[in-house]
Amino acid sequence: MRIEDEIKQKEFKDDYRRLLVNLLFTNNWVNQQVMPFFRRHGLTLQQHNVLGILRGQHPEPVCFGDIQCRMVDRSSNVTRLIDKLIEKGYATRDICQANRRMIEVRLTEKGIRKMQEVDEASAQLYKQFHNLNQEEAVLVSRMLDKLRG
Repeated sequence: MRIEDEIKQKEFKDDYRRLLVNLLFTNNWVNQQVMPFFRRHGLTLQQHNVLGILRGQHPEPVCFGDIQCRMVDRSSNVTRLIDKLIEKGYATRDICQANRRMIEVRLTEKGIRKMQEVDEASAQLYKQFHNLNQEEAVLVSRMLDKLRG
């Protein structure tokens, strides 16, 4: 559906304003699709992002700064997120033996199992985006990359 129809606006002053409104509206739409999915699995989107980063480095640890730099939502409070993941038993936090100023975070076996559970259920999440064919999905992704420079 056209953004004009979604927000009941006749027209935009120019195409760049239309693009901005469309991106903001679509971001909210995507969040409305994604957040309930992760909530059903006892996670937030940001917690899942951290678990994914940890899994990508597993069994090696990841320091706080690296987690922050790699997050999709970089404004998230990494300390709070990791505290929640530790509380749930999905991660551990230790002081780095080589540099005592660094904190290392690792994925636990329970965290690995949680990510496998989410992976198995994710087909239903991605199915919501199949109104684009694969070629269109690649094109949109490339255009978003280009937009960010």
